[in-house]
Amino acid sequence: MEHWHLSFSTVGRKPAFPTEAARRAAVRVLGRTAGPHLVLFCIVDDHLHVVVQARRAQAGRLAQALALGLAPVAATPLGAAHLQPVEDRSHLLGLVRYLLTLPGKHGLGEHPALWSGSCFQDIVGARVVAPLSTATSLPRLHLRELLPMVGLPPQPTTPLSDDALRALGASRVVAAVASALAVGPDLVGRAASVVAARRAAAALTAQAGIASAELCWALSVPARAASRLRAQAVDEHVLRAARLRLAIEEAVAHGSFVFAEAGLVAEAAPTYETPSDGTTGTEPQ
Repeated sequence: MEHWHLSFSTVGRKPAFPTEAARRAAVRVLGRTAGPHLVLFCIVDDHLHVVVQARRAQAGRLAQALALGLAPVAATPLGAAHLQPVEDRSHLLGLVRYLLTLPGKHGLGEHPALWSGSCFQDIVGARVVAPLSTATSLPRLHLRELLPMVGLPPQPTTPLSDDALRALGASRVVAAVASALAVGPDLVGRAASVVAARRAAAALTAQAGIASAELCWALSVPARAASRLRAQAVDEHVLRAARLRLAIEEAVAHGSFVFAEAGLVAEAAPTYETPSDGTTGTEPQ
């Protein structure tokens, strides 16, 4: 199957998705629009890169669909997409390194392993929004190769335990769930994605034995609402992703990192002819 590298930059190179909420919304658009074609992506200050597994005509249509989907959440208009064929496995591996290290090169003020615009979290299972086909495109890619790319040691670990979650508290758990679902960061309103995040936070705090009163404070909801949230079923993939997100946060904070799946990159968890006007002559760096 062919692979294509799609690049979008803003008109005037102004910031595209300058807030955390905007970047998370953009990630949701990527996952919803590109779906199983999505292999890699990275959103930085004034541009974004997307690698898809598709034929040339499909890649052109995806570029148009992504431009339309991203327009409402971008702070400034995006220019036409630049499409470049990915020549071979070596080229694709080079794009993995390039995109995972890009947040650090741009000095965005966040550790590359935690940058919400990076696909690193999706690759390792700490987010369940974009169903990446990285494992299909690069079946022999090992996590021990990826971790050093984002400044983490290559040794193995597990998502955080219930004891560790209790020590961190409900607010950290709520924030991790929001990150794992690419919503928020403030879980305000009645949008379906926000409600799903509240349910997952309620379920995870219940699993960890965190008191309902602490959950109420973290979510700013009354006790009756917290009880209703805890009574609803939640996808275990989301809960595991939030535990892993917190494990990465703690590893970054303490300067060490280990990862449970020391073997091949895992398959993504479940988730909810180029057009003439779809290219430009230069590619963002």
